[in-house]
Amino acid sequence: MDKKTVSGYSAPILYKAFAVLDEIADNQSGLGISDLARNLNISKSTIHGITQALLDLRVLTQDPNKKFRLGSTLIQLGNRALAGEDLRLLARPFLEELGREFKETIFLGTFDGRKITIVEKVDSPQQLKISAPVGTRIPLFAGAAGKVFLAGLTEQNFQSALEEKPLPEYTKYSITDSSKYVNEIKKVKVQGYSTDFEEYIQGVNAVCVPISDMHGQTLAAIWMVGFANTFNGDKVGRAITAMLRAAKEINGIMKT
Repeated sequence: MDKKTVSGYSAPILYKAFAVLDEIADNQSGLGISDLARNLNISKSTIHGITQALLDLRVLTQDPNKKFRLGSTLIQLGNRALAGEDLRLLARPFLEELGREFKETIFLGTFDGRKITIVEKVDSPQQLKISAPVGTRIPLFAGAAGKVFLAGLTEQNFQSALEEKPLPEYTKYSITDSSKYVNEIKKVKVQGYSTDFEEYIQGVNAVCVPISDMHGQTLAAIWMVGFANTFNGDKVGRAITAMLRAAKEINGIMKT
């Protein structure tokens, strides 16, 4: 990769870092520090510094043989780029249809590796409703949406997230036992959706389904929220069916 100058300022280490990423992307069987130094004609000490920073950021991972591969952060950044205006425009009619049918608030959100961001919404037509502005960022362990995004992580990244800090107790119904939470995420992976019965906000239930990219990675999520006294029982069951159908249609359109 040629060194370039932008607006009169040179940042050679950035170009070397991207050269490293390009080289690893082209050799998914795995390259070590010596391989990268030789292929790119960059000193081992420089390669070591770059790869350590990229490992810290989860841009790279390293296997037991010290070979590097592209990491989850790149997938998440790519997903955030893909889940921009195009996905919002694509998903909007489905959100509106779900809103008309169930009279509850529907959110579309993405995950950046740390928090969930609401990128689109359709508010409930009811005078008393659950809502939040587009752009709102919510914690990773926040109810149904968090479960879907956590279920989409690799086992290693999921365990890292779980070990980073204690599970939060938002309400008396929050799952704070890590072994029980692991089982809950396993269930989400199997059934393809998540539920939240007053776990994040007292008196509020939610259902969430993933939107996947062409590689099966979780690109975004759609979740429906409503008050627990009305959004429960049969209505939750019907919402799950409708949301899974909507997610399948969105995924189908994205793959064409």
